[in-house]
Amino acid sequence: MFKSALPILFLCCLAGCSESTTTPVGQADAASPRHDALGAGGASALGGSVASPSGGAGGGTGGLATGTGGGLGSGGTGSGGSLASGGASSVGGTVGTGGASSAGGKVGSGGATSVAGSSGGSTAGQGGQSGTGGATVPGGAPASGGRSASGGATSSGGNNGNNGSGGSGGSTAKGGTTASGGSSSTGLSCDTVLPTPTSKTTVSATINLSGTKDYGMQQFCADPDKLGDGNQGESQKPVFMLAANAVLKNVIIGGSGCSAADGVHCESGSCTLENVWFGDVGEDAISFKGSNASQVMTITGGGAFAASDKVIQHNGPGTIKISNFYVNTAGKLYRSCGNCGTQYARHVVMDHITAKSVKWLAGINSNYNDTATLTHITICGDSTVICEKYTGNDSGDEPTTIGSGPDSKNCLYSTSDITTL
Repeated sequence: MFKSALPILFLCCLAGCSESTTTPVGQADAASPRHDALGAGGASALGGSVASPSGGAGGGTGGLATGTGGGLGSGGTGSGGSLASGGASSVGGTVGTGGASSAGGKVGSGGATSVAGSSGGSTAGQGGQSGTGGATVPGGAPASGGRSASGGATSSGGNNGNNGSGGSGGSTAKGGTTASGGSSSTGLSCDTVLPTPTSKTTVSATINLSGTKDYGMQQFCADPDKLGDGNQGESQKPVFMLAANAVLKNVIIGGSGCSAADGVHCESGSCTLENVWFGDVGEDAISFKGSNASQVMTITGGGAFAASDKVIQHNGPGTIKISNFYVNTAGKLYRSCGNCGTQYARHVVMDHITAKSVKWLAGINSNYNDTATLTHITICGDSTVICEKYTGNDSGDEPTTIGSGPDSKNCLYSTSDITTL
């Protein structure tokens, strides 16, 4: 009986009628190399389809499920290396916590998922290597709208770019900031301060200057015993004496604990001051003398602080042109000499001036046909007389005041030329 059954049993084994074995759900069949290649059953995250347990031979460890809610079916590729049916995100299959796939969530057998979790159609790479980019795309969500620059428009949401990158062009051009204390028409703040010097030098004798000299923002202090202590004494000497057509640039004269003595003199004709600053004005900061009616002193940029009386004293004939200048705390910015022994018609032109705590901007002698032309004037908060008219003399007596304000002869400006902050 037993011998007669052997051929039957042999034929049955050839036909594949071996006894079936049940594997518990979620447990890999240790005897099947195909299951080993797919990972733990090749099951997808919630909503993902189960990969064919017979496909993806040689696939990587991509068979582990993605995190909770992970959209991509992480099962290995199907037979021939293509993604298993259901590889696409199931309904609601957005990326799980943090959007990252759980360990092993890369696509097996090189079958890279396409952008945002659509099923990839590529076949498995040789040797079952993980496909590049097979990890779940972090949500594939739209860009966050691009960064909106200060005061600028936000870009329009950003397109659904690969890997969720934002649309370009979100930033805007830089905007100018208003200077502290309000910005004047000169571009100088009402709270402008003395520039920081690059070095500091004390001088015991006047520096005679011809040609052009740029001091690179050095600060010069007068020896009080040699040039003057920076008070109101008339006998003080200048720190700089400018020859005809000389140009003085980028320098600071005087300051806290630093005497300016009598500042800068120009006595031989035309001269120029560019970006010259006076930290603590003495009797005067700038004096213009000479004898030629066509001479011109040009003052461009710079500023002056703490002048008990005048900043600019005009004793000779000619014209002084002042532009882009700042003055803080002074009796007068400009004064045509009211009682010099020799008198002239003098002229001053002011443009883009910022003044704070200044009593008068210009004082002129109408009886000598002086003129003051003013444009783009900014007054910082105080009540300042723009143009004061005097009756001058050559006897040395104190000149008398005869009025102020614009007219068509001496004080040449209109109220629209004055801005008060």
